[in-house]
Amino acid sequence: MGSNKRWLAVLIVFILLILLLSGCGTRKTEDKDSISSGELYQENGLPKDEKVTLSVMYPDQGIEKEYFEYAVESFQEKFPNVTIKVQWVDAGVEVYRKILQSMIQSNDNKAMPDWLYNLSTETATSLAKLGKLEPQDEMLERSFYDTPDLKVKEGLLGDVVHIDQTNHVYVLPGISSLYGVFFNKKMFAQYGFEIPKIWEEFMDLSEKIKAQNIYPMVMAGKYASGYFSSGWGAIPYILGGEEYLKKEYDYAENLYISKPFVEMLTRLESFAKKGYLHPGTASFDHTQSQMELVQGKAALVTVGAWVANEMKDVTPNDFEWGFMPFPGADSHNQDLYVRIASSINGFIWKEKPELNKKWAKEFNLWLYNLDIQKKRAFAGGVPSRSDFSQKFHDLEGISPSVLEALQALERSDVKLVNTKARNPKMINRVKDNVAMSKVEKVMGDGYIKLITGREKALEVAKRINEQYMRALGK
Repeated sequence: MGSNKRWLAVLIVFILLILLLSGCGTRKTEDKDSISSGELYQENGLPKDEKVTLSVMYPDQGIEKEYFEYAVESFQEKFPNVTIKVQWVDAGVEVYRKILQSMIQSNDNKAMPDWLYNLSTETATSLAKLGKLEPQDEMLERSFYDTPDLKVKEGLLGDVVHIDQTNHVYVLPGISSLYGVFFNKKMFAQYGFEIPKIWEEFMDLSEKIKAQNIYPMVMAGKYASGYFSSGWGAIPYILGGEEYLKKEYDYAENLYISKPFVEMLTRLESFAKKGYLHPGTASFDHTQSQMELVQGKAALVTVGAWVANEMKDVTPNDFEWGFMPFPGADSHNQDLYVRIASSINGFIWKEKPELNKKWAKEFNLWLYNLDIQKKRAFAGGVPSRSDFSQKFHDLEGISPSVLEALQALERSDVKLVNTKARNPKMINRVKDNVAMSKVEKVMGDGYIKLITGREKALEVAKRINEQYMRALGK
């Protein structure tokens, strides 16, 4: 009886062992199948069934959110194994930058997003030198997803921004913005105002506008550096031409006490003294200044081409947007300049899994699809694909301020200038990136002191130049 029990116990153990091994073998096969089938996407050679989650932090800036949501949703639909987890910063880009800067300072790679919306040139340069950003050089040789016969390097409207002397590409040009002077076409027609090209004509026009009890120009003094430079900042390029462009590109010494820049400040000072600026200019934010334009209280505003979309809910139905390059020439033979700034969005944090970085690069490429570019154009951005800029006349629903700005670029006497383009071989001239990042702040403060009569043009120029030279270690 005892031997039978022992035999039965052995038999039970043997059966259980077989079942256990059989079960484990089945689970192992199922797990292997669920991990990878070996299938790759034809478009990029990445695995189809390896799940990846990309983290993104993005500032909520109205229509920007709609455009980006569409890009994320369409990407995930095309590549269902990739999830893009977006953390929206409701307070906008300034708060976004503060949060991101805090993350960078904490040096916590896990907390950092995989894909970075934006970095200042100075911050990006510092991070690149520390090896914190992923190079994306190979993306220039890739073809657009929706146009396989067109390479990225051949189809870009904006210049590639190099942020260190290694000549690596850490970010591709994003949606661009065109800057200049916007006005109400109906107002100009009503009073018989003609669009000026040279400075003398511009001053005459301003006198005529003022005679109608309308302020000739309004700007956003609260963000003076960007919004004043949007228009008036074209003057140094007009007067200085290729020589000034090269000095800026090469980080030349004493750039801001050069004759073209000082002349720009001198003209702004004269313009303000004649009472041609709206009195609220020194304190207005961008929407307040733009409101004065759409309500007919001011005739001109310096701003970017996104303005029509930004103001669409408060713009009268009979308002007609017009655009002019800033009329700062001395003669009709001189070229005018329109400033263009391509957003530098899409940096990739280097200390992330390789597969995450590869998919983040694919998302950057995806953002160039024409349907995504069109959505941004309807919202007020200028797409960065050159083939888009050639087709804009055929697009219905494009923002009217974008349309007007693009039409101006068809003129033979109007040239584009990229305000962020710098010579990568000369970046080592910058010895203090923090000091360089403060140049715009000093410039903005100087504009306000100038138009309020607290400082003269040359004083402002010297103060800006001192900060600039401090950044160059001089």
